[in-house]
Amino acid sequence: MPEMRSQSPPSALRADAARNRELIIAAAATVFAERGLEAATAEIAHRAGVGEATLFRRFPTKDDLIDAIIETRMEELAALADAAADHPDPAASLERFMQDLVKQFSRDKGFFEAAGERCMNDPKFRPQRERGMEAVGRLLKRAQDAGAVRTDLSPSDISFLAGSAMYALEVSKPGLREDLWKRYLRVILDGMKPDGASTLRPGAPKLG
Repeated sequence: MPEMRSQSPPSALRADAARNRELIIAAAATVFAERGLEAATAEIAHRAGVGEATLFRRFPTKDDLIDAIIETRMEELAALADAAADHPDPAASLERFMQDLVKQFSRDKGFFEAAGERCMNDPKFRPQRERGMEAVGRLLKRAQDAGAVRTDLSPSDISFLAGSAMYALEVSKPGLREDLWKRYLRVILDGMKPDGASTLRPGAPKLG
């Protein structure tokens, strides 16, 4: 009788596929952040510990891979907002979210410099944008209802303000503190308070 080959159960195959997908996305985000979107898929596959054939089975084109990173990071943004909502203090809840956002998304600064416009305007990511803005909006409204944050700020403002604090990471070279962003985020948070607030012009940014 011919030798019977053992086969992995479907659940194990699905788990392997999901694990490979996560490894590829994580490796691609790192490589794109370091080298830009023109980085070779061979390097991404090497960093992920998979073959290029595996990479292309999961992501037939580089755009498919970029889209997967964007979708993953946008889902993480909403998860950060949901996690921050557990804090009982509305102002501290929003502050925690903005701190976590700067820390977590600073790792992909190079990637988002190259792909950020797609995050904001590409129609295919509208569900992720809406989910994220709804989660941020809940944090913001709680803080506004508590009188801790000015009422003319929108969820999109929060994303842009956190992004402004990220800039300190770009200029933090040897001799400067790596946590310099905390100083500027504190200035931003103080500017979000209603005391002495002046009218904002122009209006809040609109996301596609």
